[in-house]
Order: sequence, then C-alpha cells, then structure tokens
Amino acid sequence: MSIVQASTGVRANKGPGDVESSEQGQRPQRVSHPRGLQIDSRFCPEQAVDPFETTEWELRTASIKDENGEILFEQTDAEVPSDWSQLAANVVVSKYFYGENGTEQRESSVRQLIHRVTRTITDWGQEDGYFATLEDGERFYRDLTWLCLHQHGAFNSPVWFNVGLYHQYGVSGTACNWHWDGDT
Repeated sequence: MSIVQASTGVRANKGPGDVESSEQGQRPQRVSHPRGLQIDSRFCPEQAVDPFETTEWELRTASIKDENGEILFEQTDAEVPSDWSQLAANVVVSKYFYGENGTEQRESSVRQLIHRVTRTITDWGQEDGYFATLEDGERFYRDLTWLCLHQHGAFNSPVWFNVGLYHQYGVSGTACNWHWDGDT
C-alpha cells in the first residue's frame, strides 16, 4: 500500500492487516501467552472492520495565529474527524503531526497520528507477552484507537511527539521532536 494517495495527497492509513510495525515491518511473533491479558472489546463496535471507519472524515485547514492575526502555522488538507472542533484540529495538526510542514514526510491525517501511537504501543505489548493471544492484542488496538479517535482519552504530549516514529517511519535520534541539552 502506498503511503501517499495520489488523488488527495493524504497518506493512507495502514490498518491491522497491512501494518508495518515494530522493528520496521516485523509483526510480533508471540502467538499466545497463557498469563497474558484477555481483552474483551468494550469501545470499538465489533461490527466495525476498522476503528477509523467509525467516524466521518473531512479535509480542513489547520492554522495558528498570533494576537495580531498573523499566521504562525498553517497546514491545508489535513484529514480530521468531522466532529472534532476546529480548535482540536488546529492543536493536533500543528503540535503533534510528525514531519516538516510542506514536505511529503509530514503526517497529513489524524489517522496516521493515532495509528502510529496505538499500533506501536500494541505491538510492544504483544512482543512483551502482555496479551494472551494476538487477537487480544488486536482488540486492545481497536479499543485504544477508538478511544483516542473519539476523544474519550488522550496521551500526554511526549507520547504524541515520539511514540512510533521509529516503528512506523524508521526515524531515530535527533530527527525526533525532542532534544536533550546537557548544559541546562
């Protein structure tokens, strides 16, 4: 699956069946762990093929302006859930999308952002034996994704800035959105 859909310029979401995750494309190998968590789906409707299909989507322009109305940040054609407020879209797109604005590497959809974080966390849990089966892990992924997508829960900023950059995009080191200054 191509990362960019040519017709819209919006990156395609990689769903549970075609996700490149963890060690750059390697799916967790653990099939079952008898002491792992058994997950019953509580949030994402079971009839939904993909948690990202449980909302309507639209393309918006996200912008941040200063007190004089001067544009400090703007990204056009950002894909966001249609029921999100403009403020939520502005904050998420300007602060949490990975990549330099205006480049092809820039995330262009809330789908990509949420998937990057929830897929990586799920894969870590599967690799470390937190789930009884891979199916339990996938139910966890679906519910966690649904909760973030529908704004019933959210991670703190460092999670959105960093989690999944290596696992989904192969980014490591100083290309991340953080920098340690040993002098301060």
